[in-house]
Amino acid sequence: MADQVRVLVVDDEEIVLKSVRKVLKSDDEHEFLVDTALCADEGLQRMDREKYDIIVTDLMMPGIDGLEFIERIRQADSHSRIIMITGYATMRTALQALRKGAFEYIAKPFTKEELRNVVKNAARSTVEPGAAVKAGPVAGKSEEYGTFLNQTYARLLPDGTMFFGVEAAFLGEIGRPLSIELSKVGDDVSQGYPCGSIMNEDMKVFTLRAPLSGKTIRERSRIRS
Repeated sequence: MADQVRVLVVDDEEIVLKSVRKVLKSDDEHEFLVDTALCADEGLQRMDREKYDIIVTDLMMPGIDGLEFIERIRQADSHSRIIMITGYATMRTALQALRKGAFEYIAKPFTKEELRNVVKNAARSTVEPGAAVKAGPVAGKSEEYGTFLNQTYARLLPDGTMFFGVEAAFLGEIGRPLSIELSKVGDDVSQGYPCGSIMNEDMKVFTLRAPLSGKTIRERSRIRS
């Protein structure tokens, strides 16, 4: 039996709302129940009446923009998965969206399959705020290795700290990185949540998710081959 997933799509263009609704067809795994709103205010009003598993929102909207909308969503509901879509893809806006609590960020133009995959990944997500255990010094053999979502990895270092990196296979899929942003020294990171992003030569931004929880104590820019 397919799981019911309530989705709210917020965009000031009616054609976008119709397109997203058409893309999110139910399948054997998920039954998508889609509501739409033409502005953030209307979206917030719908949220007062209904709980949504996933909220898809545009960045540039009249009145309350997408970034402020994310903040308002988080004040009202800490568990909805938020996906931001925009034609103004920059590293700065991507990180702002992720740090304010977005689950994912997808840049226009995107294919139907790209949008559908992002929404399905959000529907499958089971990570809840506070669920991850913060990592202190880890006992074990140096250079022990683990991967997360075939995207990021963690390797145990001799001093008991964990080194986070990006999988070479993932880099191969997205193409040559144009710029990379990672969590800064002193930042807390939580397993499954954004810890940085990569922009490729096509100006598409990809979210990096932390393989473990902990606090960043040092950083370095190096691509693992």
